[in-house]
Amino acid sequence: MKTYHAFFLKNLFTFLIPMLVPILILGTMSTVIIKRYVTEEINHNTTNMLKQTKENIELIFKQLDSLNIHFMGNSIEFANLKSLMLKPSLELDDYKVLATIKNLIDAPAMAMPYIDSVYVYLNNDKNRLLSTTSGGLIDLNEFYDKAWFDSYKRHQHGDDLVWTENRTIKKYNFENSAVELISLYRKLSRDQGDGLIVLNIDAKYIENHLSNLSTLQDQTLLILGPNGDVMFKNKKLPYFDHLIFKDLVSDGRPFYETNLNGLPFIVSKLNSDKYGWTYLSIAPKTSLYEVPDRLNLTSQLLLLFSFLFGSGLTYYLTRKNYRDVKTIVTILESAENSKPLPALPSRVKDVYSYIIHSILKNFIEQNYLSIQLSERKYKAQAMELIALQSQLNPHFLYNTLETINWKIASLTGKPGNLNKMVENLADILRYSLEGHNKPVILQKEIAYTLSYIDIQKVRYHDKFDVIWEYEEQVNKYNVPKLILQPLIENSIYHGIKVKEGTCRIKIKIWQSEEMLHLAVIDNGIGIGTERLEQIKYELKQDIGETDHIGLYNTHKRLKLLYGESFGIKIRSKYGWGTAVYLTIPI
Repeated sequence: MKTYHAFFLKNLFTFLIPMLVPILILGTMSTVIIKRYVTEEINHNTTNMLKQTKENIELIFKQLDSLNIHFMGNSIEFANLKSLMLKPSLELDDYKVLATIKNLIDAPAMAMPYIDSVYVYLNNDKNRLLSTTSGGLIDLNEFYDKAWFDSYKRHQHGDDLVWTENRTIKKYNFENSAVELISLYRKLSRDQGDGLIVLNIDAKYIENHLSNLSTLQDQTLLILGPNGDVMFKNKKLPYFDHLIFKDLVSDGRPFYETNLNGLPFIVSKLNSDKYGWTYLSIAPKTSLYEVPDRLNLTSQLLLLFSFLFGSGLTYYLTRKNYRDVKTIVTILESAENSKPLPALPSRVKDVYSYIIHSILKNFIEQNYLSIQLSERKYKAQAMELIALQSQLNPHFLYNTLETINWKIASLTGKPGNLNKMVENLADILRYSLEGHNKPVILQKEIAYTLSYIDIQKVRYHDKFDVIWEYEEQVNKYNVPKLILQPLIENSIYHGIKVKEGTCRIKIKIWQSEEMLHLAVIDNGIGIGTERLEQIKYELKQDIGETDHIGLYNTHKRLKLLYGESFGIKIRSKYGWGTAVYLTIPI
């Protein structure tokens, strides 16, 4: 039981804890990173939205600047309007001048749906003004909107050139609801005697524009005046009722968290120096961090589930592994005591069944392996004896050739062609015995190939010529020993010997990148199509007997030395000749 508990605790700490740690780290890091990302994105997106709103609002109010610039820049129209306001009564030509001036202020009011009306007032003793809502000059006492004039009187002697007010007016007495306006006042100059232009903006239009902006569900956009009064808003939420907006305006931070009515809120702020307005975004923190909070809860639930599932899985694996280990120990004890072994498992399912299967299989095959080992030792000894005999026979032949060579020289009294043949044959035999199967440089291979060609020229009475085509730089590369001789022999025996007349063998060697290419080309009798296909088939198969032993042995040697992708390639046409190509890695 102690062993079982030890297995359980070991598996628990080995498998479960490493699995839970990444989940815990991943959940914590994801929550932190996402919260940071959300904060940055909220700050970035809200700031951009406030900047865009500020630019749009100030673009609207630029109409007032344009009108002011026109009046102050055009002294004739300014003087004409001033004269008209002071006249007791207007004549026909005066109405023409007045119509021209009124068209100027009517144009933006008619073109821009957010402009409710425009007033132009020049200081005059008759209190006349020019309005887009009237046909011409109108007496202030007869006009429905008089509150703006009171604001002008309060600011007339002040330093304010531009100021704004949030106002409500009724154009007609029978209207039930008043029109909400944002009035933007601009003095025509800092001279107290000139007058002013009043631009009345429809507050509903601006608030509809703010409402159409893409915001969060509980996010509120506000435009506050210099004193903290609400000029525009996109929506009204319950937490507005007890807010003191002046405190938010006085805070110098552009992005911060604050408590409003006991709840955390995220505030973003952008100030307008031109009109003293403040563009404000207020959103509950819970709405902004809903996704990270949900991710944190999901991570905790996943961690709990993983712990419970991992504990159950660890308990199951511990029981199973404990049973498998007991089975292995039982098998080993049975084998040690020469008791019967259980049957092999029907299939290998895991590492323990694999171990059991391997143990039983090794015990079953032990005797067979002992017999195989003894048989291999016998074969190795037999092969070693054959190798010794094969070395003795060529050495005996080489010594015999040397004796024949001296005997010929003693009988003829001087060296001749026969001596030359014997010497070439002895050189070739010595070359084949040197260094076993070690590679040789190409220069040495060519030298002993020339000895072989000299023997064949004597034998076939100069029936063929040999042309060598290669550059000196390839002489340094290593090639397998006796790689050219079998190919030349094949050309002579199968192509040149049976053809009438003198033939030619061309031996071409060239380098391409990291490969050395060799080709033996003859203009002998050639090979027919069917026979050529049969030779190619024999080269691909493991055939022991073939008429082209030299080709077959060379092909197999190349594959054994360099791999299955190497070997010889044959091209031939009956009556034209044969070409054999091979490639050797440098």
